[in-house]
Formats: sequence, C-alpha cells, structure tokens
Amino acid sequence: MVKTYQDYFDALGFKESSSIPGGVQNYDIENRFGFIGKYQFGEAALFDLGYYGLDNSDSNLFKNDWVGNWSGKDGISTKQDYLSNGAVQETVIRDWHVLLWNRIQFLELEKYAGQTLNGQQITLSGMLAASHLIGAGSQSSDVAGLKGYLLSGAVFSPEDGNGTTANEFMTAFEDFQTPFFVDHSNAENIRGGTGRDLLTGFGGDDTLIGEGGIDVAIYGSQSADYDIARQSDEVWLIKQLNGGPDGTDIIASIERIQFSDQVIALDLNGNAGLAAKTLGAVFGPEALSNPTFAGIGLNLLDDGMRYDALMQFAINAALGAEATNHTAVVDLLYENVVGAAPSAADQAFYVDLLDTGVHTVASIGIFAAETVLNQENIGLVGLSQTGLAYLPVTGS
Repeated sequence: MVKTYQDYFDALGFKESSSIPGGVQNYDIENRFGFIGKYQFGEAALFDLGYYGLDNSDSNLFKNDWVGNWSGKDGISTKQDYLSNGAVQETVIRDWHVLLWNRIQFLELEKYAGQTLNGQQITLSGMLAASHLIGAGSQSSDVAGLKGYLLSGAVFSPEDGNGTTANEFMTAFEDFQTPFFVDHSNAENIRGGTGRDLLTGFGGDDTLIGEGGIDVAIYGSQSADYDIARQSDEVWLIKQLNGGPDGTDIIASIERIQFSDQVIALDLNGNAGLAAKTLGAVFGPEALSNPTFAGIGLNLLDDGMRYDALMQFAINAALGAEATNHTAVVDLLYENVVGAAPSAADQAFYVDLLDTGVHTVASIGIFAAETVLNQENIGLVGLSQTGLAYLPVTGS
C-alpha cells in the first residue's frame, strides 16, 4: 500500500494532537509546554517561518509563553488567529517541511536515507518527522537533534518533552512518499555507530565506516561482479567491475559484505575466525567450502553465542549421541587436525584429560581449533586476505 505525503501529514496530525484523518481536527489545541495547533508548533518554528516575534518582542523563543508580537503573515496577528485558522496551519506544516528538508541538506544528513543504523531503518520521511520532533540539529553540535541521532548511529535517541523518542518517530513515519529526493550518485561518507548497522553507498565512490558491532556493507550484484582487496587490518577496497554503478568504495571497521548471492565475513580476527577454526577442527578443512555450515556458525556467534558453546554445538552436531564419548571426541578432533588417527598413546593421553576434568569436551575442541596446524589447514592467513564466504541463515 502506497503511503502518500497527505497520509504522512494525517499521521503526524494524529500523533501530535489526536486529530482524526477525515474527522475532528484539533487545530485549537495547546499542550502544557505551550506548543500549539494541530501540529504542535512552538515559538521558534513560527519565528523561522515568519509568523511570530520578528520584531524581537519575545526575548526567549524557546519558552513558548507567546508574549511577543505576531507578524500578520497570512492574516495571523494573534495566537488565537493561528488556533482558529486550520487552512493556515496546513500551509505552515508544509512550508515547515520544506525548511526542515533544507536544513537536513545543509547538514548533509540526507545521505543517511536508506541506511539501517542500530537496526533502525532510516527513511527520508522518517528523518523529516524526527526533525519535526527534535529539530534537525546544527553545525555547532554533534549531539543535538536529528544530526546527533544519526551521528550516534541511532544509539542515542533524543526525546521531546513528552518522552517521545526519535526512534519512535523514525519507525512510525518510515517510507511515506514526499516531494523530496536524495541523489546518492555522488561520493558519500557514511558512518555508523556502536550498534549493528547495514550500510550501502547506492552508487558512486563512497566511504562506509562501521565503528562497532557487527556491521554489514550491502551491494546489489553478485560477488563475482566486484573486486575485493584488503588494504589494512580493517580497511577494504570494493570495486564493481566493468564500470558498474557502485564504483569503488572504501569500507572500514565493517565485518560483513553482503552481495546478492552470498555474504563475505571479513573479521577473521573475530567471529569469522572462530567459526572457521571450529569448522576445521570439528568437520575438517573441507567444511570451510560449505557456505551453509559457515553461515550457521556465524549466525550463532553474531547473536551472542560464546566460543565454547559454539564448539559444543558443533561437536554435538558431528557426533550426535557419541558427543559424550571421550574417545570419539578425541578421534574426531585429532583426525581433522592431524589428518590421521591418533596413536594409542596420544589417544589415551587426551582421553585422560577429559576423564579427569582437566578439559571439557568444549575446551579440548577449542584447544584443537587454536593449534597452528588447524589454522594452517584452513588457510587462516589466506582467509584474512579474502574473507570467509557464507550463506546467511534464513530469517537472520
């Protein structure tokens, strides 16, 4: 169902003053903080739009005590004139959104449209609504208004006097049609926050920076259409081949690259490395070529499973009912890492470590996974240059 620009204003009027689309319109309402009308405007906004206080008759435009003079614009000379004129209020809210959009562009925030920050989808209509709620922000502050919200990666969600947060408005007003447009073809610098972010450049030569959490850079074509080159520990160059529209991007502090056919995990010093080492020790080096297996392990780790729990999960999957049989566990790990069955002496030594409680099944699995031999078997150094390909678990 298409959500039109008029639908947006109907929803905003309901949120702000409980005005009913097609029904009662509460144009004459004033809340306890002095915000007035269907869309709950304060003095500062009506000053910016040329209706109030232009003669400096009100020394504090954030107090909303309405002691100043009105300009007479559109026939509005008093607060009561404003409260009594619904047609002017409908003009005001639309002019206000033009002004908000200009401020969003001035602060270079429009580039965030289409990103997902800390799990929150950022849309153009959502940004407009959040700006109406908490302001667009300013050049002088990196924490105020919509700017502060986006620069925090939607981790810091400012609220208005009633406790309504930016996240609430971003969600309630996502994906409405607006008359505004974002040109993503220019080079953009998109920085996430400490949450889990999904970042995309949409086109052109962009820089995508993750910061914290498990962050994903998203590309629309298959992985074979791109050249992926590691530049340093956390910096990669992603170039679409044959002059494709995605251009050449720099991504930094990002753990995953999602293509249309598969995902590449880059954090071989993190969860991807743990998943790869576990696969090698429990299922053998050849298991790393199974993107479904890799996807299961990464999904569990990314959702917070500990290394030892993943190891136990993997051994249970490999051995089933035999996972409590210490001899079976030792044989499994030894054969996958060493490439041959253990001698009687080696088998007895490692089984005794389990029998006496020196090791648990999970810890001896980690011991095997962390050996240099296992890391050589799975080509961990090489994977750090190419990433680990996997298929995400459906629904994750």
